Parts: sequence; C-alpha cells; structure tokens
Amino acid sequence: MAEGASTSGIRPVETERMDAFVDASFAFAVTLLIIAGAEPLNDFGDLLRALGRIPAFAAGFGLVVMFWLGHRNYGRLAPIRDSWSATLSLAIVFMILIYVFPLRLLTEAGMAYFSGGRLPGRELIGSISQLRDVYTIYGIGFAVLSWLYFLLYGHVLKRGEIAGLAEADREEAEESRAIWGVITAAGLLSAALAWIIPLRDLPWIPGFTYWLIPFGLYFINLFERRRHGRGILRPRSKAAVPDDPA
Repeated sequence: MAEGASTSGIRPVETERMDAFVDASFAFAVTLLIIAGAEPLNDFGDLLRALGRIPAFAAGFGLVVMFWLGHRNYGRLAPIRDSWSATLSLAIVFMILIYVFPLRLLTEAGMAYFSGGRLPGRELIGSISQLRDVYTIYGIGFAVLSWLYFLLYGHVLKRGEIAGLAEADREEAEESRAIWGVITAAGLLSAALAWIIPLRDLPWIPGFTYWLIPFGLYFINLFERRRHGRGILRPRSKAAVPDDPA
C-alpha cells in the first residue's frame, strides 16, 4: 500500500475503508456463528431446541464482540495506518472467520455439560480425545487472535505520532498491549492443560482457564496505577481494551 506524503501512514479515507471492512467482517462472523447452529424449524420441539442454543450463542457473541471492541479501540488510538497495521488487521479478519467454528462447538458443548444435558450440544463432542482436540484447536486459535492484537498495539506504540497516537493516550496503549498479552497466555495455558489435566475427571478445567483473565487484568491495572503513581480506586478517564460491552 502506498504511503502518504505528509505522514508515513495510509490516508485517513483509506483508514476508514479498512475499519469498515473489518467491522463488516466481524458482523459476518456473527452471522456464521448463528448459521453454524441453525436448523430448519419443523415443529415445536425444533423451536425449543433452537431456543436452547441461545445461551451458547450469547457466550460466543460476547467473545466476538470483545475482539471487535479491541479493534475499534485501536482505531481510536491510531487514526493513521501503515501497511503493517493494515496487514495485522487483515490477519485478524482471517482468524476471526476461522475462530467462530471451534467457538460455536465449544460454547454449545460447554452449555450442554453445565446444564446437565438440558441444553442442546452434548452430542457435538463424542469422546475425551475429541474434547482434548477441541480445547487445543480453540486455545491456539484464541491465542493467535489475541497475539495479533498484542502486535497491533505494540506497533502503534512503536510508530507513535506517525500513527496519530497522542502522547496522552500512550499509557492506555501500553496497558492495552499488556492486556492482550495476558489474554494470549490464557489461550496457550488452556491448550496446554488439555494435555496435562485428566479430562475424564475434570473436563471443565481448560475452559475455566479463561475465567482467570479478569484476575490478570486486575493485576495489570494495579501495576500500571502504582507505576504512574495513581490510587488503585481512582477511576480512569478512558477504558482499556477490551472495552466493557455494557
């Protein structure tokens, strides 16, 4: 891609087109998430089974939104893009479109397990070996996708003013990069635990790993506040990535 004359980044109009393409790709990923579990409704029983998939869809939708908000927040911090940031954005699109398939499989099977079989999805994973493979594929995909965000925020920190990053926003970009580093580590840990933990007795442990992410984010926030001399309970002016969906 050509570099602009006044800056080393892509022209703002091309940035807007790139962000629009990424937004549309995330919307398509949500569509794939729905279609992957869609079945023709022939009777009332089919309707009940379709309604039973709503919790799994909500969980998958929330995770897709988390990644979308991460890219949206990056767009706010870096209004000017160069060829490398555009390449990373396209790689994120590629990964999210692949990620939705193991995401749907794991969330629906997980909801079936924790509901005692009352929700549909128990038949999706037929053996411990398959469960281990699903955890591994999902964990690696989750980690790679998060790692791309880690690289994206690292790139804007490196490019600084050339990417349009205001000095006042540098601290937020640094914290966001650290957050995506923690999220990446969670995916890798989950994939590793799938091969270490006896899944026949503790099939939920690799999935529980992702619930540890908020604790990692808390310690990052605590470290950043102490490093910059702020009180722990003092509110921040801007939210870090990923944004709060609420």
